Amino acid sequence: MDKDQLFPYHTTRQNDAQVFAQLRKLGMRPTSARVCVLQVLHDHPDEPLSAERFFQYFVEIGLSVSLGTIYRVLNEMEHSGLLQRERRADEATAKSRYRLAPEVLPPSSYAFCCRVCAKVMVVADKQFSETLYRQAKSAGFDLKLPQMSIQVVCNDCA
Repeated sequence: MDKDQLFPYHTTRQNDAQVFAQLRKLGMRPTSARVCVLQVLHDHPDEPLSAERFFQYFVEIGLSVSLGTIYRVLNEMEHSGLLQRERRADEATAKSRYRLAPEVLPPSSYAFCCRVCAKVMVVADKQFSETLYRQAKSAGFDLKLPQMSIQVVCNDCA
């Protein structure tokens, strides 16, 4: 069985080597579900995706993966630091959406994320970032992620 049959989403792209390297670095076996999740995220870097959206992509390409498997893979990747999970407070169901975690961001950066269209703008302001960091730390929030995200509504969606 060749690689294209094993990974139906697979086409020759620049990020293929990166996808396999990311999984191997974390000691994860490159299963079709894991590889396809990362490939979809690399194809949609600015769009946080729900598990249901991954499921739709996989159905479209003919990959048979259960929704439960997709949730398990997303949770594994989130806990390993590959993904960031977001929840939109304005949605009644508050479904989680996932995006690739920023690999290298300076500690003085933060991002404005539009709750409506998911547009992201990264801003570097060391003083503001340090103030947010101190406030979050004093309130007992997890500070392991290298980027802070502020949920807003952009001017286009207002």
